Amino acid sequence: MRTLDLPAGKSAREWGRIHGECFRGEVKALAAIRTYLCTKVGGFKDREQVMAAAKAHLPVLERYHRGLYEELVGIAEGAVCSPEEIVVSNHYTDLRDLDPDPKKWRPAPVVDDPNAAITGQGAGGLGGDGCSVIWAESPTGRILAQTWDMHATAIPYVMVLGVPESEDGPAARLLTVTGCLGMAGMNAARVGAAINNLFSTDATLGVVWPAVVRRALQQDTAQAARDLIATSPIGSGHHYMVADRKTAFAIEASGTRRREVFHGERRAYCHTNHCLDGEVAARSKVPETSTTFDRMKWLEADLDRAPVRDLDDAWHRLGSEDGWPRSVCTNMATPESPHGAATCGAIAMNLDTGDVWAQQGLIHNVAPEKWQL
Repeated sequence: MRTLDLPAGKSAREWGRIHGECFRGEVKALAAIRTYLCTKVGGFKDREQVMAAAKAHLPVLERYHRGLYEELVGIAEGAVCSPEEIVVSNHYTDLRDLDPDPKKWRPAPVVDDPNAAITGQGAGGLGGDGCSVIWAESPTGRILAQTWDMHATAIPYVMVLGVPESEDGPAARLLTVTGCLGMAGMNAARVGAAINNLFSTDATLGVVWPAVVRRALQQDTAQAARDLIATSPIGSGHHYMVADRKTAFAIEASGTRRREVFHGERRAYCHTNHCLDGEVAARSKVPETSTTFDRMKWLEADLDRAPVRDLDDAWHRLGSEDGWPRSVCTNMATPESPHGAATCGAIAMNLDTGDVWAQQGLIHNVAPEKWQL
């Protein structure tokens, strides 16, 4: 699996250029695939419409965090791409939810009070296709783990990114894809972040979502990460799970709503790609081909069957093929449909010991690569 450890003492723009230069071919190829998919899965009629929407997100990122904006632009420079293409690579799932008509674009809501942003809980049942998340208190430490399911053609581009300590925050290690700021990971303060995609019907012009993950991992506590996410201008549907050695939080977001759905009240928690909160669910949908309910049912039953013992146990549960192909680890791509959903990789983290395990592709009976923070 590709790994890039960014060097300490460099600027954000230099980090981006190093990233883009190291994986130039891969960055350009993934950007092309995701631009194409925006015209097939999303509502965009052509590449020009996709690029126009992507360009509109750049000022949002620049206002949100200048360093991450510089890093994204640096990736584009290193890979000899436009910044808009790198936005597509980073923001694909949210971008495809956006209406292609610029007249219908609205800015993502921003609030100063995180508690006001996520007030209200409920139960619903809508979402999109993608990842499976597990959080558990085990005898060996608190564990946060997830599969990353996406179009199967993303598998060759999965990588692990090491970010050094800087003035923005502690060192971190993230599962990501070439050209992307980061999707899930843990920092040296032992704050972990994981995500699930949710398919919103109220998408807005928001910050590229990997920047939200990176900023969450610049925080020293899960509480600070939770507050950061709650007040970020999120553009479309995601479930964000953040945890540290003391507590854990889960937030569901659409383009206009954020709701906290978990606050460490149980020793184990799981989430797939449908909403648990009714207000967020009302602004989301589930594709007919989604396996989200099957995966959630299996994970809940398996966590009830036996508590998670350790990182190895969590890794094997994420690699389960029970109920194939509607299983936690799956591959629904075919020669006729090469972009079908598949488990493209996984990450598992022990927040107490600092162990980080990750691997690309289907992980059933596949050993992870290992790091420690």
